[in-house]
Amino acid sequence: MAADVGSPATFTVDDLWRVPAQVVRRAGRAALDAQWTLSAILERVEVPVVLREDGRLTFFPHDSADVDAIEAAQSAARAVHAHLAGVLRTP
Repeated sequence: MAADVGSPATFTVDDLWRVPAQVVRRAGRAALDAQWTLSAILERVEVPVVLREDGRLTFFPHDSADVDAIEAAQSAARAVHAHLAGVLRTP
């Protein structure tokens, strides 16, 4: 999801910062490490955020730097999920 950096506004994204329970059961320690990393990524985003009931997050950026921080966090979270998927595929 790309936000209009000219006029930052509230926007909602899927929760990329949680490892699904079924993955934790399959991946064990790797999933727990991934969850720790995802939590650390989200905690470093200094933008007000609300977790919605459906699991998505609504961010309230104040400027384009906030939007950039959110987008960087999303990219980092996707990289963690991709790494975890690779671990699950490795025999």
